[in-house]
Amino acid sequence: MQAEQAGEAERRTPAELTKAATDVVMLSRFYYLFLAFNIGTSRLQFARAYMGRPPTAPLWPIDAVQWLTGGGWFARDHVVTVVGLVFAIAAASFPRIWLWRLGSCAYLLLHVSLANSYGSINHGSHVMLFVGFALLFLPRRDDGPRMARKNVLSCLTVLWFAQGLILLSYTLSGFWKIWHSRLEVFSPDAMSRILLDRALLEADNIPVLLPFVAQHNWLAQSMWWLTLYIEIFALLVVFRPHLHRLFGAVLMLFHITSDWLMNISFSLNIVMLGLFLLLSPLTPARFSLSGTVRSLPIVGIGFRALERRQRSQEPAAADRVWLVYDGECLMCNNYAQYLKLQQSVGEFVLVDARQGGPIVSEVRELPHDLNDGMVVKIGERFFVGHDALNVLALLAEDRGMFNKFNRLAFRSPLISRVTYPVMKGVRWVLLKAKGVAPIASDG
Repeated sequence: MQAEQAGEAERRTPAELTKAATDVVMLSRFYYLFLAFNIGTSRLQFARAYMGRPPTAPLWPIDAVQWLTGGGWFARDHVVTVVGLVFAIAAASFPRIWLWRLGSCAYLLLHVSLANSYGSINHGSHVMLFVGFALLFLPRRDDGPRMARKNVLSCLTVLWFAQGLILLSYTLSGFWKIWHSRLEVFSPDAMSRILLDRALLEADNIPVLLPFVAQHNWLAQSMWWLTLYIEIFALLVVFRPHLHRLFGAVLMLFHITSDWLMNISFSLNIVMLGLFLLLSPLTPARFSLSGTVRSLPIVGIGFRALERRQRSQEPAAADRVWLVYDGECLMCNNYAQYLKLQQSVGEFVLVDARQGGPIVSEVRELPHDLNDGMVVKIGERFFVGHDALNVLALLAEDRGMFNKFNRLAFRSPLISRVTYPVMKGVRWVLLKAKGVAPIASDG
């Protein structure tokens, strides 16, 4: 039942899908504004990539441009920077015009290629380039009714493409870590030794967190295993909207921690994660803890199995549910009055066992003393004591503080079994304090 509710939460109406597609276009505007900001503030200026001399190890985009135009244009680095800035601002203003997006992507490709054409490779801008490539496939504006659905699907496909390219880079990084450290991946001090090696490399500029983490091996190893888990399974998150914000936030925190721990900065990645995962338009509007946990790779398998077992134990649908309880017990009375069952259950009938009646007579024929706890009848089945508490929790609405607590506390048969004797004890004390006699054993 919980899984069905989560599934309903992930379904979108046409209006919600249209809004999500509009949000994708808005995210693209922020992307190009961020690109313009970085070009204008020197981080992605072509003049910064060009070192004043021809590239010593040109990558294929640089080779292609040199073959077409020669190498003289490298010296016009400031002109190229201005052209790139114009394209980025124009793309932010008119994101549906393909020419502006193409120019922005081409500029970023040339910048990244030239910056990595001098004998060393830096991956700090690659994810932003991948996203720029994905945004090339945004559809043109067309408000006609026949094209509306096609444009919505195209925008959402672009979002999935961008998210997939971002998260694929982390999955590849995770598998590379395992391959590169395959002989030490299960070593109990792998991360501590990595940090010590980093401390030797950064002897003149020790990161702020490195000394503390290196001295606490349990913390270092926890970070190592969490990093492997997050990176290896990152690509799966594209298909699990419940995890978009969680993984976006965790990966952003991962980069911030890497900077404070090892002086490894990926600030452009942080912004891309924030735009396309933390602000993902496909994230369910209502946060669901169970949906999030159930969506986690590996971890969610056990929770899904537990929920399937709980659903298999749920009673069949019935037009009427009877609850037989002690009307003189303050706790029982309040529980019965505040409990609200799902609309699909049908009529919910409360019966005071002290008042008698046909249902109470049926209960008296059971091998159960009414003083030992409440009884629920659904169809031809009876649930007594902790089983009654459990089945009511499974059938309760997921609205309101009382009903949410009831579902969370008692939908587990084990918790219901452990908790119910305590509730019986409290009931006995309340009746004694009130001076009320036990329920008669006959009509």
